[in-house]
Amino acid sequence: MGLFSSKKTKENSELNAFLGVGTEYKGKLDFIGTVRIDGRFEGEISTEGVLILGRKARVEGTVRVGQLNSCGEIIGDVRVKEKAVFEKTSVLKGSLDTPVLVVEKGAVVEGTISMTGQAAAEAKPKVVSANFGGGNLKPVARELEIAKTGSDDSGA
Repeated sequence: MGLFSSKKTKENSELNAFLGVGTEYKGKLDFIGTVRIDGRFEGEISTEGVLILGRKARVEGTVRVGQLNSCGEIIGDVRVKEKAVFEKTSVLKGSLDTPVLVVEKGAVVEGTISMTGQAAAEAKPKVVSANFGGGNLKPVARELEIAKTGSDDSGA
């Protein structure tokens, strides 16, 4: 049983792609799973997965990810579906939209931040109805009365 659990854990934490220090890439990057960037990237990144930026990473463009863990620099618009973490060496210059934000002391966030999405949906009040009496209650229909102010055109 221990073999199966360790295999499952290894698969979940496995990197699908890695752009190392000294690597420069321009274009569009779509991926599934986890990608780590330590080099330079210019363009658009899109995934439901996890993007990890190392200390030497520099991303310019649009970033749309499920989760973000940054130690590097991002210049552009960032939208994170679940959680964004900016560690002490990270820099963001641009806009950020995320439901959960973690910023360590020393990180630089310069621009606009919008914390919407799932967090905003969870913050909305929910209407709950309950019957604790156990009896057969029937809904009561009421007709609303409309007050007449004398300014209506009905002539009454």
